[in-house]
Amino acid sequence: MAKYSFKCADIGMNCGFETKASTKEELMPLIVNHAKTAHNMNEIPPDVAKKVESAIKKSFF
Repeated sequence: MAKYSFKCADIGMNCGFETKASTKEELMPLIVNHAKTAHNMNEIPPDVAKKVESAIKKSFF
């Protein structure tokens, strides 16, 4: 089964946040919540959303 992961540092943030989930649908709310609480982003701008989407990694273990 695939796993999806995201690291804030992969989009250029000076942040050690990393998260994993079984699906992108499960991963995105974790990322959005982190952006709100740690980076004071009430909304994720489209350019940042694109960076986040491309930084999500898929693995099969």
